[in-house]
Amino acid sequence: MDTIRELYYGNVHPFERDIKKDSESDRLAKLVLRHDAALKATMNENEQELFGKFKDAVTELNCLNECEGFINGFRLGVRLMVEALHTVE
Repeated sequence: MDTIRELYYGNVHPFERDIKKDSESDRLAKLVLRHDAALKATMNENEQELFGKFKDAVTELNCLNECEGFINGFRLGVRLMVEALHTVE
């Protein structure tokens, strides 16, 4: 029950994860930042504003997809537990 209590009090953040230095995620994040800066350097103010809106929409979509993935994973875990409990009987 400690995990449920910790989740209730906001101490569990399943959506957060650390990116290890020199990992593939770290390398790709740096690549995205580098390309973002290079692209912005070629844009005027209006294009930068539009690109910012595009990035905000992509970020929002990614957040929704991560939430759906979390929910689906949780549901799968519960189904596995239910099956395991029925197998024991």
